[in-house]
This record gives sequence, C-alpha cells and structure tokens, in this order.
Amino acid sequence: MLNKFKSFELAAGALTLVSLAAIGCASRGGFMGVDCCADIPAGAIPEPAGAKLCDWQTAQVTSAVADQTVYYQSDFIGTSATLSPAAIDRMARNANSGLVFSQPSIVEPSGNDLRDAARVESVIAQLASLGVAAPVVEVATPAALGMQGQLAERVGGGFGNPIAGTGAPISQASGFGGQSVGMNVTGGMFQ
Repeated sequence: MLNKFKSFELAAGALTLVSLAAIGCASRGGFMGVDCCADIPAGAIPEPAGAKLCDWQTAQVTSAVADQTVYYQSDFIGTSATLSPAAIDRMARNANSGLVFSQPSIVEPSGNDLRDAARVESVIAQLASLGVAAPVVEVATPAALGMQGQLAERVGGGFGNPIAGTGAPISQASGFGGQSVGMNVTGGMFQ
C-alpha cells in the first residue's frame, strides 16, 4: 500500500512539474524568466502596423502596371490580328502616360506562329500611329495569365453560386476585347 501511495505521489508531482513547465512556456515570463517558446529576439522592434499589407499591395500594383502593356488573345477580335477598341484605348493611355517607353509590349502566344507574328506587327503599327518610335513588342507568356478550366467556370459563376455572377471581365464574351458586341451576356463564363 505504501508503494502505491509513493507512486501516486510521484505521478502527481511529475504531472504538476510538467503543467508548470507548460504554463511557464505559454506565459510571457516563462520558467525562471526565460521564454523558451519565443521566436522574436529580446529587444526587437516589430514592423509598423500594416507593413505586410503594404508590401503585398505594392507587389499587386507593380504586377498590375506590368500587365497594362500585355495584349491577351481576348484583346484581338476573334482569331485575327485586329486589336479591339478597348485594347486600342488602353494602348493610347499607355502611350500618353509614357508606360510603353519604360516596358516592352507583350503579345500572348496563340499557338500559331503566323498569327502571333501578324499580331506583333499589328501592335507595332498601332503604337507607331500613336507616336511611339521603335516600339519593343514580343511574343511571351504573360506573368498574369488568366484562369483556365473548372476554376474559371467557378469564378465566372460566382464561386458555386449559379445565380450571382462576379461581374468580372471573365464573365464577358471573349474574342471581342471584353466587348459584348450585340450580345446579352450575363452570369458565368460558359452561360
């Protein structure tokens, strides 16, 4: 009986010791004033509030500016090399702001080398008509590619809500530069 009582006391003592150690780790002071779970060194000054959000927002804005001189397949009318009116307006804004002088214009590859070459020539001719001398236009995969497949359907359909569309450009007809030319387009991408 005495051994049972001793083992119970030892178990209770060990449980108390482990509990105190766990509580000490979770508190600011820790065991003997040492916080063994700290991942920030003592005396470190935290970043100001919103610093991470500001970094994220700056990266998004930088990507959006880089995407202004990208001409996707939907910026051309159908499978032709003719730019849509919205793409021409965006090109004129970029020429007026000087953006076309600081970064190259990129044409999204269509998989057809002849079509891509004709689209590059069309963009060069349009930029030249806007007063841009020797514009740099290349066929390349843009950094901000659109979504494909089932994910595009989900976004176009309002993430599983078939009634509410997002109203995003993905829910508009493609091939006309985001213009719904005489069509009544509502809801998702494939409706």
